[in-house]
Amino acid sequence: MFSVSMALVHNVFIRGLNSLHYNAPLIKPGDEISFVGYALVWVEAMHNQVRHGGNLAQHEAFLKEVNTFEKYMKEVFNGEKEYAGTKTRALIEAFGDILVQHLHDEIPTLSPERLSQYDKKELDAMADAHFAHVRDQPLAAAVMIVTHHDFNAVPTWPPMPSPVVWVIRNVVYWRHYSYWQFAPFTRYGEPQKYIV
Repeated sequence: MFSVSMALVHNVFIRGLNSLHYNAPLIKPGDEISFVGYALVWVEAMHNQVRHGGNLAQHEAFLKEVNTFEKYMKEVFNGEKEYAGTKTRALIEAFGDILVQHLHDEIPTLSPERLSQYDKKELDAMADAHFAHVRDQPLAAAVMIVTHHDFNAVPTWPPMPSPVVWVIRNVVYWRHYSYWQFAPFTRYGEPQKYIV
């Protein structure tokens, strides 16, 4: 089950990456800061995921480019540079394929066969560490999960109590509501596209 959950988390990141890539050149005047805020939430969540991932050689291959993308997004967010969609897309393309390959390669490391080499105490410690890490994520990361997960395909994930999901959708969502227009799903799980 742990590997399935991790695959679903990785799908969230891949959907976010696809959304960033697709929308980057389409951003209308006035939506730049919202898009950049959305990108920075994705980057922060990605950094948090990578810190707890496995293949360090792959991390090195894409982290430099992710950091360059993040730096540019922060410069735009802070008003130091103007937003350019073609530049944004090129920065994403510099790390996108390697990152997606890394996310795919990581799943087999969590297969039941691989995890069977650990005893129950070790597995419980890993699961506890993972869930503690998830609980420590910023609230915007929770909204990212809700707006990047296909609830029609897997309605029982993420494993959160219904009241928590309600708070994410109906309270936390509104803090940065303009960011989520770029997400692939609405806060209720309906497919959406950015309106150009």
